[in-house]
Amino acid sequence: MSTAFRRARGGVVAASFHVVEVELLRSLVGQLLELVRDERADTKAGDVWAAELGLGDDAQSRPTDPVLLRLFPDAYREDDEAASDFRRFTERGLRDRKAASAATVLASLATADGAAASARSAKSREKLRIELDTDQAEAWLRTLTDLRLALGTRLGVAEDDEDDWLALDENDPRRHVHDVYDWLGWVQETLVRTLSAAME
Repeated sequence: MSTAFRRARGGVVAASFHVVEVELLRSLVGQLLELVRDERADTKAGDVWAAELGLGDDAQSRPTDPVLLRLFPDAYREDDEAASDFRRFTERGLRDRKAASAATVLASLATADGAAASARSAKSREKLRIELDTDQAEAWLRTLTDLRLALGTRLGVAEDDEDDWLALDENDPRRHVHDVYDWLGWVQETLVRTLSAAME
């Protein structure tokens, strides 16, 4: 298993991950990035400009994908019109910020990816070290939160249902995905503790 995040010399946050963990993170974050990216990239220039101003017809569309709806929830649950207006003026910015955080995580993993190639060929390192400055660490925290929301929504995770997951057959693919969900929670928790300790 990876080494928990901790404060390292120079004020950076550091952790070590196995090659397979780096590849898993890169895959998950890449999928998240694709999910939150604006899907209207092929819209005509005039329509993009209108959408930027909140005037596009589809700028206020409520997501139908349950994961996107969890990542971009309605601001006003009892008022559809107010929720639609709020979404029209804020969702693009929220998508951009989530995409930027995910891109930061991918960039920080790129260094480990380079080391991973060496580890696979020379087998010289069991774990790959990642160092993050404060801004990168906060981007990781936001992205880990989004990943757990996405996985938890897809799995249908509910409060106090841990025993149900443990009761699943070892070969049930949902159990393996839930293990990843738990692992991401552990990584996130160590990062939260590290950042909190730095503020004390």
